Amino acid sequence: MESKQLNKIIILIALTFYMNAFSQMKMADIENKKFSVNLTTEKKDIIKILDNNSYSVFYILDRRGLDFGEGVGTVDMANLIFFSKKYNKGVVTIFKQSIEHDKKSVYNIKLFTGSHDKYMFLPSMIIVDKDFNYEYLMEYYYMPPPPPKKGDYTSWITLQDTKNYCNTIHIDLKGNVIYENIDDILSKIPKKNINENKSKECNPIISDEDLKYFFPKKIVK
Repeated sequence: MESKQLNKIIILIALTFYMNAFSQMKMADIENKKFSVNLTTEKKDIIKILDNNSYSVFYILDRRGLDFGEGVGTVDMANLIFFSKKYNKGVVTIFKQSIEHDKKSVYNIKLFTGSHDKYMFLPSMIIVDKDFNYEYLMEYYYMPPPPPKKGDYTSWITLQDTKNYCNTIHIDLKGNVIYENIDDILSKIPKKNINENKSKECNPIISDEDLKYFFPKKIVK
């Protein structure tokens, strides 16, 4: 009798862990994710590499970066979309990727954040709507204290409305944004736009150079 109860408890714990794992997602969860792309059979440039009841993760394929011979590998950058089905929005971020040309049109890809401690490889990100239109620019900041203080730091993200750069929201974090739940980030987006003085000149938090070289001009779903 006790054995049956113990088994039920173990099953319940395992089920709870399983449900939590699929109801929450962080950018860091895709670290070392491996998959293959066949350019002959893959017709789309938006590839779904993970999908469950709560989230989808999309890989944006840049065919121009796959023009090298068989048996050759390279390290490059890739855009990923962490899409929340709860909020119908996604976070476009930049990962590093190692690419190996396996055979014919098949390429093996491995993703990694490139982050180190509190720092990120590239801290620029973008919030997109259900059709992958750009809604908010997002920047992650890590600010160590001025000398002689040690140990303490400030970490936060800033969201900026793409229609009005004067609309910004600052959100404090405990650590690197790659360990934040995607839904927790998206839950901070206001339901209505903040009214700002439109005569005021405000600049985008992400530089024009970053937007040009590290993100697609438009994401075609």
